Amino acid sequence: MNKQTIITILLALVCTTVSAIDEYQFHSGTAVLKGRILNKPSDEWNIISVRAYDLFTDKELIYTIPVAQDGTFEGSIALPHSQSVLALDVSDVFLAVGDTMEVTKDAAQDNYEGVTFGGKGTSADINRLWPMVRKHYFGDKPLVIRGLAREDIPKWKSDMVKLMDSVIADMEADRLPLPSGTNSYVKEVMGASLLGELLMAFMMNSRYNMTENNYANLSIADLADYYDFLAGRERWLLDNPAMLLVMKDPIFLINYVGVYIMIDIHMMRNKLLLGYQADDSHSDKDYRTELVLPRDFDAEQHRRMLKMRQDTLFTIADYYRQASQVITSRYGLKNIGFMQQMVICQDVFQEDRIDENSNPDHMATFFAAAIPLLTNPIVAYHALDRYRQFVKQREGKVTDAASSSPEADAVFQRLIEPYKGNALYIDFWDMSCAPCRRSMLDDRELVEQLKDLPVRFLYICNEKTSPREYAEKWLTENHIKGEHIYVTHEEWLLLCGKFQFNAVPFCLAVDKDGNLVSYDVIDSYVKELRNQ
Repeated sequence: MNKQTIITILLALVCTTVSAIDEYQFHSGTAVLKGRILNKPSDEWNIISVRAYDLFTDKELIYTIPVAQDGTFEGSIALPHSQSVLALDVSDVFLAVGDTMEVTKDAAQDNYEGVTFGGKGTSADINRLWPMVRKHYFGDKPLVIRGLAREDIPKWKSDMVKLMDSVIADMEADRLPLPSGTNSYVKEVMGASLLGELLMAFMMNSRYNMTENNYANLSIADLADYYDFLAGRERWLLDNPAMLLVMKDPIFLINYVGVYIMIDIHMMRNKLLLGYQADDSHSDKDYRTELVLPRDFDAEQHRRMLKMRQDTLFTIADYYRQASQVITSRYGLKNIGFMQQMVICQDVFQEDRIDENSNPDHMATFFAAAIPLLTNPIVAYHALDRYRQFVKQREGKVTDAASSSPEADAVFQRLIEPYKGNALYIDFWDMSCAPCRRSMLDDRELVEQLKDLPVRFLYICNEKTSPREYAEKWLTENHIKGEHIYVTHEEWLLLCGKFQFNAVPFCLAVDKDGNLVSYDVIDSYVKELRNQ
């Protein structure tokens, strides 16, 4: 092999591994979303709810933008990084950090129809070009087919892999169907979005047609065989930071990779854990249930914990290493990919580990265990920033980035004002939510027991999705007591933004002075009242 050939190969390798997207786009910043609602009814479309995502902690961020009477709107969106967001009832909208994106929506047309994108710049190009590029490769046929027979899956898989390879080949040859002069950033987002949707199709097909939502129906051998196409394509599918910028459901893409491909990171721990005894010390219990070593060892505890693991003191760091090795071996991957590090990052910062009662030392153990595996600078930067925010929150120095608006505060105060002086259990629910209804049925006895105390149960629902007549019929038939409050769709969106929730059931508590508190504060208050 001559010198010129070697140089050509090295240049080719550099070209396929260096991202065209400036690293700034993976840092936090703001983008402006502005535009107009055409044919706006006077009593509707007064608010646009925008849902962004912190993909590093698997957290949804909800913002509300007021709409003027003439239909115009404009608002700044704080983004963890450039990404596709959902403007509810309008469209998925790609927002690049630092950009201003213009959107026009015709309210007379159905949801997610009658939308046009205006303006100039990267965000505008991506939003306008994506429907055309997607249609070129995928047409109008769905990629996921529910009810696909097992014997038909190999043919479906073969077709999808061929489609995936055609996208990769077009990306490598710079022949995506884009206008002349399209910049490299736009090309990379288009390519990642196509590949991300294909990867999602593989995972959804597995969910609907192979596992039936139960991994007991799919062996590890089946899993390895089904995803054998990953090997050799990991640079495009798993080790590609541009996957954070995909147009379609970025939050689900990362989550599903964790659930359906890299399941060991979240689930292997279940096989390793030991049960704990009622008389275990707190440190022993933590080690048995989370593999978290106590901060200080004494000789006796050291011997006891070694005995638990037959002389091997297995830790969270060992767990992450072993899970990563299992995954790379199973799929024949050459390295720990970007996606795998994202899944580890989400595992460290999962919500039940960073709630208001979490132990900072416990969190530090998980964070320190993950550090050696977070080799991608983008993931490492965000992981360190999230840990820094966690520490500052525990010190009471910061609040959530997505702050409440005066309009949302006013709605909430109006709802709770009639119950001033009472402790409140507040339950946001919906008639379509079976867990919501089950919880309300379970609460009936408690509501009855506390009816003579200064404690109230407030059940709040969206009158658009839970019409009053329909909801009250069910409430009456099932003898659901408490205070039943119906809010308008736009008031509901404001409350979603204030408390940062999208799904129901969602519950919170307010003390007798009107302050948001944890449930244990209300429970203690109730016990005091009962003992008087």
